[in-house]
Amino acid sequence: MWHTGGAPTTRPVIDAALRFLADEINGHLLKRTGSVLGQVEPGMLVDDKGHWVVPQDALRLTLFQVEEERTMREQLPERITLGARELQLPPALKLNLVCVLAGRFQQYAQAWRHLSLVMSFLHARPVFTPEESPGMPAGLGRLSLELANWTPEQMNQLWGTLGAKHLPSVIYRLRVVILQDSEPAVAGAPITTIHATLRGR
Repeated sequence: MWHTGGAPTTRPVIDAALRFLADEINGHLLKRTGSVLGQVEPGMLVDDKGHWVVPQDALRLTLFQVEEERTMREQLPERITLGARELQLPPALKLNLVCVLAGRFQQYAQAWRHLSLVMSFLHARPVFTPEESPGMPAGLGRLSLELANWTPEQMNQLWGTLGAKHLPSVIYRLRVVILQDSEPAVAGAPITTIHATLRGR
């Protein structure tokens, strides 16, 4: 990818992607319920001692695992021009985020009601783009989601790793969050002319 003039394109970080997703879900829940009850907040489920940090009657979006999207791995650096210099940025790191969306409600049925509303929303909008979502972080060109089908054994391991008791929850995989170091790897003079020489045999 080439950029001309100005500073290198800003790349979103993981927390910006999670915050954006939470805001989109909260906007949908407000429309459907007319209440801020059960809104989503990114963060941990429990503290170091295993105590809940999720307030009652709320949803929590927790990052569980980070995976590299190897099918889209870039090997070559990104070349940009900045002023009168040609710069090369390290290849972008493309990630998938495995997230837990869990509900802690006084009434068990309310947890699943809110999770059902979220799942219906994300099923109808599995892909977010800047054209449809003006609030997307700069540089995040496309964010897609898929519902993960985990076995009971996997879910048991997940909650054991988190150090928490089981809550009504669903697992989503967010594709693709891009990280890129903005520090140039190589700097050189820009190419302004190309010379070609044809020689006969």
